[in-house]
Amino acid sequence: MAKRKKASKVQKRAKLRSSAKHGKGRRVSKAAKATKRTVSRAKPKPAPVKKAVRKVKQPVSSVVETVAVEVIEQPAPGVITVTEVEETRKAS
Repeated sequence: MAKRKKASKVQKRAKLRSSAKHGKGRRVSKAAKATKRTVSRAKPKPAPVKKAVRKVKQPVSSVVETVAVEVIEQPAPGVITVTEVEETRKAS
């Protein structure tokens, strides 16, 4: 560590009085005395931010397709043939 310098042994000047050293204080006007100062208030805490809810993907249900076909034929006069076909398909 560095060595400390010794203070001089010469007598210091008499210290000035505080009023002379600093001068006069700032003068406050009558209007300023009459008004009340606003008290600083505590800063409000920020509102908690809601986290976005993640959307859960719903399982895609398989699509079922049903097709019904009716065929009406008249191969000969007076004879009617009805053919009914029903088909169920599962689409992925």
